[in-house]
Amino acid sequence: MATHKRISKDYNITTVDDTGTITLTSSAVNITGNLVVAGTTTTVNSTDTNIKDRLIELNSGQTGTGVTGNISGITIDRGSSNPARLVYVESRDRWELDAGDGNLAVIGSSDVVNDTSPQLGGDLDVNGNSIVSASNGNIVIAPNGTGILRIDGTAVRLQNEGSDPSAESGFNLLYAKTAGSGGSGLFTTVGGPDELVTKSKAIVFGIIF
Repeated sequence: MATHKRISKDYNITTVDDTGTITLTSSAVNITGNLVVAGTTTTVNSTDTNIKDRLIELNSGQTGTGVTGNISGITIDRGSSNPARLVYVESRDRWELDAGDGNLAVIGSSDVVNDTSPQLGGDLDVNGNSIVSASNGNIVIAPNGTGILRIDGTAVRLQNEGSDPSAESGFNLLYAKTAGSGGSGLFTTVGGPDELVTKSKAIVFGIIF
């Protein structure tokens, strides 16, 4: 049979000592007003938790500027494996992810300078753009070990230099410049600068000399 209890103002249920526990046993407990939990820990032992709110606020009540503990987020218990974490790192002003290895990595960075060991999972499509260095810096493509540099395509286009570049110790420079008479327009700094000749010019030189 249903029982209704009506009270005026506050209604307190208090255990005799601090170690007591108040237990409600029912198939469902409905709270039509606001629920305020003033303890330090809230434990939910349900299998699934459904939350209708669109926004969940963590670190509520923070005073001052930024997160006092530096990070705030969600930790996933993975049993005997290391936990996974999705956290906001105040000192770096960004979201970071720990996939279970104990290390936090930046999420969705638009600048790969934040990733000290970036790797591609597929082909890099520059989408009509260029790969450009800053401050006159070199672009180095360095295959590991016995790897070779292979350029696939119908042609390799070299922009003509206005003047001969300076030689670099330990390197042979191959560059393009306006071709001389019968020349190829390809130059090298080996023994020069010197222009590589075409086949026809080489034949002429062979006849003359």
